[in-house]
Amino acid sequence: MEITKENIKTVTVAPEYIKKTLKFKDADVLQINIKYPDIKILPSVLYQKSENKINNFYGAVIKNFINFCEKKLYKNAAVEFTAYKNNSDNNYNNKFKPFGAVITFEITYNKQDLLGIYLDINIYVGKGRGNTVRKTHIWKLDGGELLSPERFIKFTRPVKNKICRCICDTMKNQIERRQEYYIISDMPSVYRYLNVKNFYLSENGYSFFFPQNTIAPVESGIISFELPEKVISAFLSSNKKAAKKLT
Repeated sequence: MEITKENIKTVTVAPEYIKKTLKFKDADVLQINIKYPDIKILPSVLYQKSENKINNFYGAVIKNFINFCEKKLYKNAAVEFTAYKNNSDNNYNNKFKPFGAVITFEITYNKQDLLGIYLDINIYVGKGRGNTVRKTHIWKLDGGELLSPERFIKFTRPVKNKICRCICDTMKNQIERRQEYYIISDMPSVYRYLNVKNFYLSENGYSFFFPQNTIAPVESGIISFELPEKVISAFLSSNKKAAKKLT
């Protein structure tokens, strides 16, 4: 059988792991735990270049992250450990908590020649909870192109208003059912924190997320809201119709 681009059947994403513990004066001061994606696309005769581009991208991300950890973060951890050791009130061998650097990933979408992935990057200092930053990526498998969010949603004011209204309605429902607690749930605040870059493709539509400590307490982590694809499509369609009326 002739191999064509319609023959693609298998896209697998296997986790790869890197774990390191860095010491300073025989004490553990920094722990690095990384889980990153390794992409395989079949038939490889057609998609080897795409596979390489995607894997090289994440390889560079991980390399830069480790470089940051081993230089800047390790230096900060050593300074903190020295200060802790010099405090006579501390039994530093038992109480000092190492700094931590963590990367994990999730596959959010894998069909229609598109692959959605997000990385969660967490840096925590000593006993602190740390701060998690989410980076989302949408890949076009044919060519290994990293697509911009604007290719999927044009965040005009009317579209953003409608998305915010849906999110606020969901929040209100969750609060009434005591399923979630939010710092803020009013439309202006949600609108302010909603960023076009903070969304990813999900199985049933589009998921919009808010960074830690914006709409919910820091311990709640990153909060996501999934809106069905047909809802977003309706928003975009109505916005186009409104634009045509103005021309």
